[in-house]
This record gives sequence, C-alpha cells and structure tokens, in this order.
Amino acid sequence: MSDTLYVKMSQSKELTDGVVTVGDVAQLQCKNEAIVNRIKTEKLLRDHTGGKKRYVVSIMEIIGISDRLFENVSVQNIGETECVVEFKNRIAKNPVLNVVKVIIVCVLLFFGAGFSIMSFNNDIDVSKMFSQIVSRFSVDHQIGVKILETSYSIGIGLGIIVFYNHFVNRKLSKDPTPVEVEMQKYEQEINMAIIAESGKGNGKNLAK
Repeated sequence: MSDTLYVKMSQSKELTDGVVTVGDVAQLQCKNEAIVNRIKTEKLLRDHTGGKKRYVVSIMEIIGISDRLFENVSVQNIGETECVVEFKNRIAKNPVLNVVKVIIVCVLLFFGAGFSIMSFNNDIDVSKMFSQIVSRFSVDHQIGVKILETSYSIGIGLGIIVFYNHFVNRKLSKDPTPVEVEMQKYEQEINMAIIAESGKGNGKNLAK
C-alpha cells in the first residue's frame, strides 16, 4: 500500500544559510512520519557565490527526491509549483543606522507628500473655493476661511491615518494596510517574473 505525501510549497523564501533543504521551502504532511523526516532534510540547492541571489526551486525536484528515496510514495502538491529562494547575507543590526534610515525616509515622505498636496490645492485653487464658501455662509470672511483651512488640514491628516489603517506602530484594525497589499502584489509580480525567466533557462542556477 502506498503512502501519500502532501507538499505545500511557498511562493518565496528568504534564507541566510547557503544550503536549502526541502523543509525550508515546503510544508510536508504524511501519515508515515519517517517519510516526512527523511525528505525534509534532503538538500535542494547550495549557494556557492554568496551575497544576494535568487534561485527557483520546482515541485518536480521534490517529486524526484521522493521517487529516489521511496518506491511507494505518492506526492500530492497543494501549494505553489515553484518557489523563489533568495539568499541574503547576515547583517549585524545597527540601531543608530536604522534610526538614521527612518529619519531620512520620514523627511522625504513629509516633503514629498506636502509638495503633492500643495500642488493639488493650487491646481484646483482651494483658497478661492474656501472664499466662495465662506461668502455664502459667514459674515466674517477671515475667520471663516481660517476655520475651513484648519478643518481641511485636520481632515487630511485623519483621512490619511484612516485610509492607511496605521498610526505610529499600531493598526486601527486587523485588516492589512494598503501599503502591505501593494507590497504583496509587487512581490508576487517579481516572483512570477523570476519564475518565467527561469523557465527560459536563464534564471535557474541550482548548484548541489
């Protein structure tokens, strides 16, 4: 009687070790634990070059390992068919450097966002619009315009917080933020491009 090995591969993995095993890129499930323990330690590839580099691992390689080690094991794939493995060097954490990077990014985002908002306001002439609104509903023109400008500024800040579902290091809800969704889409597109390039024979570089 044959055993069934269920394999669930990840779409991508980031690793620091130069040797990748089956257990690093896939979850294995089988009634016979000996099969799982044997296959998950099998090496899939080794990075000889060092540094940051990407490789593509196919489900066919895991099936080949299973066929080589066991005669009566049926492999059922319930995940991805290819996994993009990226090697990264171990970098010692530098708190000061991280703070400097955060400050630089915050400054760039602050002035960039401010410039975009000012460009939009000038394009639609918000000041003139506020003046027209105040002239219809308020006697004191200056105070009315200031109230509208203050409310508008506060509303932009609150709108950004609500839209991005994030304030400081806290989320307003458990839903993923728009930035996280877009980053996930970007990573998926990158992985698909790498896999497609590997299928042409240019991206696959597995050194056992």
